[in-house]
Amino acid sequence: MDLKITSTPRATHVWAPSVQHASELRRELTEYGFLVRDADPWELDEAGLIPEGQQHEFDPTRIFDVTIGADANATLQALVDSGHRLVWHRWQTRLARKIWGVSVAIPPMKDRRAPAIDRAEHFGLKIRGSRELGLRMTRETYARINKRSSLAPWFREEDPGLWDTLDDRYEDAQHRVYTDEWCAALQADALENFDLNMAHFASLDRDEFEQALQLAVKSQRGMVEVTDLTQWDGVRGLYVMVLDEYCQAYVGATDHPGGITARTKQHWAGTKPLDRLVWGDPETSIISIDSFRALDTTRIFAAKTARSFDGENPLLEKFPPEFMLNRVPGGRDVAKRAAIVGVNQVIKRREFLASDAQTN
Repeated sequence: MDLKITSTPRATHVWAPSVQHASELRRELTEYGFLVRDADPWELDEAGLIPEGQQHEFDPTRIFDVTIGADANATLQALVDSGHRLVWHRWQTRLARKIWGVSVAIPPMKDRRAPAIDRAEHFGLKIRGSRELGLRMTRETYARINKRSSLAPWFREEDPGLWDTLDDRYEDAQHRVYTDEWCAALQADALENFDLNMAHFASLDRDEFEQALQLAVKSQRGMVEVTDLTQWDGVRGLYVMVLDEYCQAYVGATDHPGGITARTKQHWAGTKPLDRLVWGDPETSIISIDSFRALDTTRIFAAKTARSFDGENPLLEKFPPEFMLNRVPGGRDVAKRAAIVGVNQVIKRREFLASDAQTN
């Protein structure tokens, strides 16, 4: 029997062909001790996976939730071992060969739903999202599974003890591809940190943020508000990206030939791989500016300077840390300093209040 699958970061839904089939499967799985929960359309709706006007197709009587991680792996594998075939539901727009380590068939193109691609004009530039990422950051697209390690290649001979300690995280001998279990752990940490950051943003005072922003901007000679990024093409200098919805700002500097325009577009187009979303630990990591999308940036300030990086850290330090997305101090010497004293002595950490953790 073919069973359709839909997935979000918090739920894995199994769609049976009929109410009777769903009831039988749930009873069998429960009797054998597998975790099965009632299906709720909220996660799919939040992820934008339910097409407009098709909410009625989500029938909880023939759908059940096998959760995520190891529990989902065990339950889905039990279904496969019983002779059932898992196939992606047509609502699912991001298709992979496996879900939680269990193979899922990809339906023919004619049976898939084509994801919409967001387009907009922003700061004078025409921008578009990808099929996986829209133009605003969401929890559903934040911690996408990517099994490929983004870390620099190294070899066992360099540190045999450490290599052997980390061996269970990888499924290949070269330590370049993570296991499904380690990816699930990385994703869980990233989403925990995401929730803590969101609670922190919600606790901030907008008036205090605006006052701090204006004081910092006015401290930098020649800094003006940008309304049209095309006018900053090729201009080197300092810039401040403002994310008003989150009461956050990011200070950057560039001497790239493309100038502040090119650097801003790099932030909007960039993404952090799964193994770099959390820097340090989930309880203190700051969300990277590159995890936010183009429409999250609501204001930009910039100044043309001959020595951009000299002014980056002084400007950054004008902001209270609770309002900043910078993960490291500014300036050209930060990488050199990290190599000398260690990365842990350089990275900035978010000090979440007790109320943030309670909200999370």
